[in-house]
Amino acid sequence: ASASASASTSVKSEESKSNINKTETNTNTDIDTSTAIKASTETSTEKSSSMSLPTLTLSSIKNKAIVEVAEMSSTEVIEHIESIAVRITTQILNKQGFTFDIPSRTTSNQVYVPELDRIVLGSKRGSRNFLKVSEARKTAITTKVLELIHSVLLKNIHITKRDLFYTDVKLFVDQADSDGVLDDVATMVGCTRSNLHVVASDKGLVVGRISFVEDGDFIDCTRMGVGGKAIPPYIDKITDIQSDAEFVLLVEKEAAYMRMAEDRFYNKYPCIVITAKGQPDVATRMFLSRLTYELKIPVLGLVDSDPYGLKILSVYM
Repeated sequence: ASASASASTSVKSEESKSNINKTETNTNTDIDTSTAIKASTETSTEKSSSMSLPTLTLSSIKNKAIVEVAEMSSTEVIEHIESIAVRITTQILNKQGFTFDIPSRTTSNQVYVPELDRIVLGSKRGSRNFLKVSEARKTAITTKVLELIHSVLLKNIHITKRDLFYTDVKLFVDQADSDGVLDDVATMVGCTRSNLHVVASDKGLVVGRISFVEDGDFIDCTRMGVGGKAIPPYIDKITDIQSDAEFVLLVEKEAAYMRMAEDRFYNKYPCIVITAKGQPDVATRMFLSRLTYELKIPVLGLVDSDPYGLKILSVYM
């Protein structure tokens, strides 16, 4: 019995030592893991801060498979369109018909660039040949859109996508056709859609502690009545943005926006209140982008606490 007790004690002692060793090992592992995570986080933060430099562009990534879209002046866009016209004229004179070379906008050609935290187009390209029966109509639509955009830029005016569609309803048939080709033309030229002077109908509103000059007219959004100021679709004509606001407040519902505007919420809490009446349009998102870039103030969101509200907020982001 004494020997059995002694053996049992010895086994327990061994188990205890084993458990202590395991505990120490786990503790060391936890410390190592924690240190690794901390180091990784610090490295990530350093990378993030270095990647947020204003000089960072797509060309600095040295990825030749990426199509860069840049802001262009009207003159630059006109020159690009005329170079396309010269190229297809040369093809016609050589009795080759003519073909448009267009970067693919399909999902498979969309590439996420972590350095810029944005999605860009890859290297895949498609052709649109006038001599092919299946592509003849789409090629004709592309030619017509290029002609209309060239005319608009020469006159230095803006038109809406709906206006573009109504210029030749028989050819376009459906506005979805002209809208799609419009995006194709922007990728062909390598500019943003707003650089083509074709804009979507505006629906956004802004009120509060902000003033700016819109095409020569001074706008003070604290003196625009209860409804506030409609956000113009041509953001490039907005200059000299001034504000003493402490934050921008995005409001999902127009009813909530109207209540805040009527109560002069921005006087008690210095802010700029913006609504797009639900899903934000391009003009509202571009206007918000200008504000955050120039004013360097935080943006807060007031949306429904459900998936739909979060989706709307994510579109702004």
